[in-house]
Amino acid sequence: MSNYFTYCPLRLPAMSLKSASTDGLMQLADVVGQLSDADYARSLPILSGNTIGRHVRHIIEFYELLVNSCPTSYLNYDRRQRDLRLETDTDETLRRIGRVDGAIQRLDLSESRSLEANVSVAGGQPVVIPSSVARELLYNIEHSVHHFALIQIAVQHNFPQVGLPPNFGVASSTVQHQATH
Repeated sequence: MSNYFTYCPLRLPAMSLKSASTDGLMQLADVVGQLSDADYARSLPILSGNTIGRHVRHIIEFYELLVNSCPTSYLNYDRRQRDLRLETDTDETLRRIGRVDGAIQRLDLSESRSLEANVSVAGGQPVVIPSSVARELLYNIEHSVHHFALIQIAVQHNFPQVGLPPNFGVASSTVQHQATH
């Protein structure tokens, strides 16, 4: 794995990834902070019976797996804790968002990771591929935007009193494309 990263150096400014992550997490905190615990944990038909809290837990736990992979250099997003407090308790959720953001700022984006993934519901051997902290942070940012879009739909449909940040749930490439067309 080290040869791969020797020949493919990190070319993005580290702060741009970290800043993008912070921006997304702070937008998420803004939305979560406007919801009551009851609304945050409410089963919503528009989300096929899921809750905003479940989507937020999923996002936070992916980020937590990344920041906690630093001592081991091993990462598997399938091994989430699924901490149900993150689905029901907005105060705990906001604390964890802050903690994750702080940990992201301390990451060394040039470090390598071994990413393990279970790619078949039928089971079998997981795949293990080389990655880096930078690549996984980028993945987490983009993964979050996907869930933000679902949260945006739920908020607009069920909680119109909640103010959504501009471009919440819209990919940066889409925002840039829309600005030029």
